[in-house]
Amino acid sequence: MKKHSDLKYVIIILFILALAVFGTLELVNRKQSTLQEVSQTAASSSETSTSAQTPSEPDTVSETQTTEITSESAVSETSQVISNIVNERVTNPDTGRYIVEVTDDNWQLVVVSGTREFPETYKPELDEIFDTGKYLDARVAPHYEEMYTAAKQDGIILTPYSAYRSYERQKNNYNHLTETYMADYHLSRKDAAKKAATVILPPGTSEHNLGLCMDICNVYDSFVNQKEYTWLTENAYKYGFILRYPKGKEDVTGIVFEPWHWRYVGVEWAKQIRDSGLCLEEFLDQQGIAY
Repeated sequence: MKKHSDLKYVIIILFILALAVFGTLELVNRKQSTLQEVSQTAASSSETSTSAQTPSEPDTVSETQTTEITSESAVSETSQVISNIVNERVTNPDTGRYIVEVTDDNWQLVVVSGTREFPETYKPELDEIFDTGKYLDARVAPHYEEMYTAAKQDGIILTPYSAYRSYERQKNNYNHLTETYMADYHLSRKDAAKKAATVILPPGTSEHNLGLCMDICNVYDSFVNQKEYTWLTENAYKYGFILRYPKGKEDVTGIVFEPWHWRYVGVEWAKQIRDSGLCLEEFLDQQGIAY
């Protein structure tokens, strides 16, 4: 009986030892697993930190795309502004022409023509050209005098022939010619007015009414062969003037070639327009400038 009892105790002790060994191994495994998890978490955090400090290539591409989108948005906004200006145009019900407001922002590039007129209420501030009795917009007169002086030093006299004309004077001249055509050619007032417009622009559609232009020396086609014209084509842009109605642009401007008619647009614009080889309307279209 004693032997069996001792064997029983031995078995119990061996079982307890086995449990102890198993528990120890399990604890070791758990510690190793925990250490691996901590190591992986640290590595992941390190990669995240590095990524935040140094943008990857995809982020760089994204910034470029953002710049392009911003640029496209700016162009779109500009186009929308131009579109709004065009949509807001007001038409004179009596003439069918667009009414153009002349402002401190647009006066240098403002366009008046057979389809565009400024309000009768617009009155430019004027200055006399030397003592000639000819007047231009006060912002233009000094530039013409400067050009005149420079040309004179080269032996060229840019005689002011026709400058500012009031709205009322333009109106009287136009109506008188219309009535003359009605009487001489037995035309209706509408047809006579249309014919008169090919010689004298209706009031509000002439740059002379704005005081922005000068007919120089004379109003003959032969002016194109004179030394004054040659000097102007080579130098006028330096003083802010352009040939307003060039040859070959009649379909765009609506006006025949007038070598004597020079319009002030400002020195910066004059150089760009001259270099482009375009007339004013074409240049504004090319630049996307609403007018």
